[in-house]
Amino acid sequence: MIINFIKKFKKYRVGSALLLLSFIGMNLVTSCDKVNNPYPVQYVDVDTTLLSGITLKEYKNTLWTDFVQNSNTVRNVLIEDYTGHKCVNCPNAAKKAHEIELAHQNRVFVASIHAGPNGSIGFQGVSGTVFSRDFTNPNGLEISKILTDGGFVGNPSGTISRTSHGGQIFQNYSSWDSYTSSILSQNSLNVNLQAITNYFPVTRGLFLHTEIDVKVATTNELFQVVYLIEDSLVAPQSTPQDWSVPSLDKYYVHHDIHRGCLDGLAMGKKLTATSKKDKNGKEVVGDKYYLNYSYKLPESYNPVNMHLLIFVYNKSTNEIYQVIKKEL
Repeated sequence: MIINFIKKFKKYRVGSALLLLSFIGMNLVTSCDKVNNPYPVQYVDVDTTLLSGITLKEYKNTLWTDFVQNSNTVRNVLIEDYTGHKCVNCPNAAKKAHEIELAHQNRVFVASIHAGPNGSIGFQGVSGTVFSRDFTNPNGLEISKILTDGGFVGNPSGTISRTSHGGQIFQNYSSWDSYTSSILSQNSLNVNLQAITNYFPVTRGLFLHTEIDVKVATTNELFQVVYLIEDSLVAPQSTPQDWSVPSLDKYYVHHDIHRGCLDGLAMGKKLTATSKKDKNGKEVVGDKYYLNYSYKLPESYNPVNMHLLIFVYNKSTNEIYQVIKKEL
């Protein structure tokens, strides 16, 4: 009788132990299922390898500041001056563009693009020891090729926010002043822009964050472009001596030199639903879009002699709705 009791007690203890182990196992499995990604992955829309001495989280909390309400009420103008260092009359156009820019400071900006019609480099090519400086870049040549049908027949020529006049967006520099004044006086603000830049000298990393506020309803496609511009550079330039006999200015000051597009896209990034995210990846409601860029500045450029021109244009007409300038 005692022996039978002991056998039953042992059997009970073994069964209880198995039941207890099963219960613990189920709770462990259930607990693991509940611990789902305790450390959320950060939203990354920049090249973090270009950050220096700071983590992405720290960057977002300090230097990558939030945008405040944009109080701007004016439309700016971009003059794209298509030029060449072997173009005799191009200095006259460059002078006109510079005069207009100075007359309307912070409202008019200039990009000197060294390219000919259809992306040609007749006046822009490198030759000999005098014209050894290469002012061209793939993006600039591509832009001229794409826009040539807008009336680009030769240098010098330019666009005024790519607005159309007489069915063409390219105009002779003699008309740049009046067309610029017309846009400024009309002040049709379809898009507002804000931008934040941060530059890290150690990595030569440049970060740009933009807010695009679309002011009018449109079904057309909007794109943002960012030009990298070199402020000034002294290099030889063909110049008109008496309007017929060319001469050479070995110490000519080239202004606002277009060095390419920050993301390598000549015609920019399209504003889409995926652009409606803040720096943490949160979806933004309304008509504001956000685009971010990270870029390693080439060693050949001095950051204090560079700036960015940021603009939004309508792809169906190529008209530039707004442009702003940002220093590095």
